[in-house]
Amino acid sequence: MKNYLNKPVTQSPFIEVFRLEELRAGTFDYYQRFNFHQVLWSTEINGTITFSIDFTDFEMHGHQAVVIYPYQNIKIDLTDKEGYLFLINNDVFFWINQKIGSDYLNGYFINKLVSFDSKSAITMGKIVDLLLTEYGADNRALMMESYVFSLLFQVSSIFEGSPGPRDYVDYPVFGKLMSLIELHFIKEKGTAFYIKQLNISAKKLNQICDSITNKNLKYLIQDRIVMEIRKELHLGKKTVKEIAYDLGFTEPAYLTRFTKKHTGLTPKEFLKQ
Repeated sequence: MKNYLNKPVTQSPFIEVFRLEELRAGTFDYYQRFNFHQVLWSTEINGTITFSIDFTDFEMHGHQAVVIYPYQNIKIDLTDKEGYLFLINNDVFFWINQKIGSDYLNGYFINKLVSFDSKSAITMGKIVDLLLTEYGADNRALMMESYVFSLLFQVSSIFEGSPGPRDYVDYPVFGKLMSLIELHFIKEKGTAFYIKQLNISAKKLNQICDSITNKNLKYLIQDRIVMEIRKELHLGKKTVKEIAYDLGFTEPAYLTRFTKKHTGLTPKEFLKQ
């Protein structure tokens, strides 16, 4: 089997597969963000995989999987771990979930661990074997997408109890919204910009946001700002004053008021978490 570390992510739309034991030590020792979906699947029998998503710590025991969404901050301890990391282009992920219609896959910051019993783990292993074989040989887009469809269906059906395929027309709109927020949240902290860009009514857009995240558009924008503040504070490379100005606050005091209002914590209290 080829060494996947030497294969760049260049396909568009791409699907990439990495064995955890083949990833270089230190690859995920610090927080990183990526603009595509990922699925982490542990095949550890007796060991544990520890990782963090958006500064929340998780542990995987045995056969478990988790979906990591675009632009989330992730850090993974890969030392002597067994499992797989799947990188999935957003368009591919959205297309697949239009057919699956999974509430689990729809969640942008859910990150719930999915546990496999022995039977479902064997099924998952067979799907991954087919995916790896195709990936290491012809790497045909349609075949790769069909195997990833099966993989995501397996993960979501275990979590939700066998969802049936259906069209989920709102998720692509939500995906575009989250991409827009990621690109513009520093300069565009209000809702009007995103409503105009998506050419959709405020009522409809808020309904979409609420159906997927139980939050309206305003709160999603605020959540993204809070996440950036929290990331920069934990990285420790900037002062509160520098973070405030970089994020468009005219005074550091405004950033402190913002975090206190929306999280109940000040920047200093963030660092104690």
